[in-house]
Amino acid sequence: MKLFNSIVLSLGLTGFLSLAEVSTAAEEASAIEQTSPNGNYQIQWVENQDSRFIVSSKNPAERAPLPGSTGEVDPAECQVGFFYSPDEKWIFYAEHWRHHGLLARELYHHETGVKFAPSKGKGFFTRELQSYAARNGFEKSDFIDEREKNYDHLGTAFRAWSLDSNRLLIGIYAEGSEYGPLYVYFNTRTKALEQTPYLRELNKAVAKQTDNYAHDIVCAEPTAPLPPESELKARLDALNEKLNRAFAARVERTKEQDDANDLRQVQDKWVKMRDEGLKTYLAFARKGEEERRRLQFLSDVTAARIDEISQSSIAALTR
Repeated sequence: MKLFNSIVLSLGLTGFLSLAEVSTAAEEASAIEQTSPNGNYQIQWVENQDSRFIVSSKNPAERAPLPGSTGEVDPAECQVGFFYSPDEKWIFYAEHWRHHGLLARELYHHETGVKFAPSKGKGFFTRELQSYAARNGFEKSDFIDEREKNYDHLGTAFRAWSLDSNRLLIGIYAEGSEYGPLYVYFNTRTKALEQTPYLRELNKAVAKQTDNYAHDIVCAEPTAPLPPESELKARLDALNEKLNRAFAARVERTKEQDDANDLRQVQDKWVKMRDEGLKTYLAFARKGEEERRRLQFLSDVTAARIDEISQSSIAALTR
């Protein structure tokens, strides 16, 4: 399980944070940590506050706390991830604390202005996940310590948002287990966890593998009709160009030649794994939709790869 634990900490680097634009105002030290996909919102850390804030990009004076999030910014103590849906109406949030290996997560929904609130109330999402895990082969002791019942150890690794924002794909795992994740969707329209034939096939494969299994290249299946083929192709072409530029820039920034060679090898491996993942995905495409599904899958995983290459450490990329 060592590899999967490291993936959980590095995989979601689309959402893991680096401080930037620190304010030096005497009355308040703050930093913008992340901007949403369409640029409408920003995640802000504010000194001596217990939570992060959501800030309007157009009007920085307009902000609201993100309830239940932490104000801790020391990555040695707590690693935090924010993962916006493409339509910016949802945020999946995850915490991983060093102390006691505590884990936490929340799913927020946009209400009004810059205000986001836990979907169906605080703790609903966690209760749903714990209940689902207990019904699908996990022991309660896998994620709740008998002696420390308030300590949550249920791992929830972000994997993807669907193109239409209707599905959040996560991997559930027991902290410390040698086995890979159980993949599941949260459907933002029905507010329920769900499986599909595609996920069941992935879960069958993962169940047979342990700590040295090859990390899956997966994407979330949209429920809404896909855009026209021409639009999907244009999106993929643009993302491929962006990926090539991001990879070349990362290699150029790499100081050690051995690291640069490792990056090239890892990228070649990613391409092979992507192609294997595509085969699994297309096996469940509806007749007549195969080409659009192919373009959608390749675009989604390429976009995720760009974020990984741009933001992950060399160690995380070449692990």
